[in-house]
Amino acid sequence: MERLKEFLASYLTSLLSILLVLNVIIVFFSMMGITWQQFIQLSSNLGTILSDSSHSLYHDTQKTSTTTTTDDTTRAIKRVSGIVNDPNIQLVCSDETFAIATSKVRPAVVSITCDLIQPADPPYDDTAFDDPTPNLRILGGIGSGVIVDARGYILTCYHMIEKASNIYIIPFGYKENKFKASVIAIDKKVNLAILKIQCPYKLPEAALGDSEQMEIADIVLAIGNPFGLEQSVTHGIISDNRRDLLIKGIVYRDMFQTDAPINRGSSGGPLVNMSGEVIGINMAIYSSTGVYSGVSFALPVNQAKVLIARNIPSGEF
Repeated sequence: MERLKEFLASYLTSLLSILLVLNVIIVFFSMMGITWQQFIQLSSNLGTILSDSSHSLYHDTQKTSTTTTTDDTTRAIKRVSGIVNDPNIQLVCSDETFAIATSKVRPAVVSITCDLIQPADPPYDDTAFDDPTPNLRILGGIGSGVIVDARGYILTCYHMIEKASNIYIIPFGYKENKFKASVIAIDKKVNLAILKIQCPYKLPEAALGDSEQMEIADIVLAIGNPFGLEQSVTHGIISDNRRDLLIKGIVYRDMFQTDAPINRGSSGGPLVNMSGEVIGINMAIYSSTGVYSGVSFALPVNQAKVLIARNIPSGEF
């Protein structure tokens, strides 16, 4: 009998403790505005999360990889929940990314000048090429270019050299060295020209990326010589990647529209992705004043690759 009394007393004490805890929980959730139904649903969700192995602290991310297919690209996307323990994961600073991408291309950007240039025809409307200035004394050059082959081949805009006499190239870091350039090839349909200089040393060349992979809102860098300020770097995003433009009676298809600032002297310079690859050639702005006003245009570099392949022979320096 004594044992029964002790058992009942212990049982009732435990029951009262449980009821007290439940009462405290009820009061707490009442103060939080949570109903019994919401509390039951929360408990159910918590059980689901705990029973799902993908929410464990350490798990194989390879098993959670999926592939998403769109009309333009196919990309592998990892869908991962919880905490991932991977030594390859590092914090990335956006400023450092800009600096690394710039360092890969900036040495390959050149300044283009000449002895004499005729004034460009007045533009038909507000969308126009970034035409070179005839006043060479003020700006010290007519535009920009990018070295695409270490043997001295340079890609630039045709409208930059169309009316120029005795063209010269000033490579990055060699301001005192001015090399006479010859025109190897032109393509008016895409407003491009390939120049060639004879240089005693191997020149830094820029890597060409795949412009088809660029999407709207991707970050880009523009490198050039605006107003004679050599190798200046600006940045923006791709505002549109399929813009058709009518300039001086020629339709330029699938141009990049960006908000990366370019001005007189920037034409012929590269548009660069965050991997440090050239994905476009800057060449036009939309402005009623002739000065950048928030909209610029670049030719996707994939449209230049045919001209490059036809006119630059394979080989090494």
